[in-house]
Amino acid sequence: MFCKRKILITGITGFVGSHLVDYILANHPETEIYGLVRWRSPLDNIKHCLNSVKLRYGDLTDSISLRKILEELRPDWIFHLAAQSYVVYSFDAPVATLNANCIGTCNLLEEIKQCRGQDFDPLVYICSSSECYGQVKEDEVPIKENCPFRPASPYAVSKVCEDMLALQYWLSWGIKIIRTRMFSHTGMRRGFVFAESNFAKQIAEIEAGLVEPIVWVGNLDSVRTF
Repeated sequence: MFCKRKILITGITGFVGSHLVDYILANHPETEIYGLVRWRSPLDNIKHCLNSVKLRYGDLTDSISLRKILEELRPDWIFHLAAQSYVVYSFDAPVATLNANCIGTCNLLEEIKQCRGQDFDPLVYICSSSECYGQVKEDEVPIKENCPFRPASPYAVSKVCEDMLALQYWLSWGIKIIRTRMFSHTGMRRGFVFAESNFAKQIAEIEAGLVEPIVWVGNLDSVRTF
């Protein structure tokens, strides 16, 4: 009997996760899309496609909830996008950041390992970050994959941990994992705490006559790669 391919997305309600849903629906409509959400997760970014996805409640820091979801769904692909992704907040809450990103990722990979069997051997995508490279020297630009890790924030440290956990679970257990180190990316649905979104929001409010024609900025000497 033909069975539809199943995709599980952690962080489905976020900026990247919601755009991934749009891509899958447009290009692979034959798949079933499931999303891991917490009870308090805002659904604004996926409200336009709620009829096309199926949500499962759980938490990356609660391995029991992950086990139940994996045993129920046995997805073919898992896109792990959920994270505490705000660098500035990681300085204020380093333990919460490490718990969400490091322990959460370890819980997910461990439960995948425990649930693996003949009918469950998923391809897993782990979303690391260019923040792993941290303090890059001038002679190391453009950055290559073998550039040393010099994480400069608790968030960056947590992403190094995710990255290395992904490698270790492949080396030790043969779990099929793809890991990427995403550089800065922006677009619709990204939070207003991020520079480009914040600038765009201010400009839109100015053009609408809602505020004075002043764009408030932070450090404009920072250099980023998009």
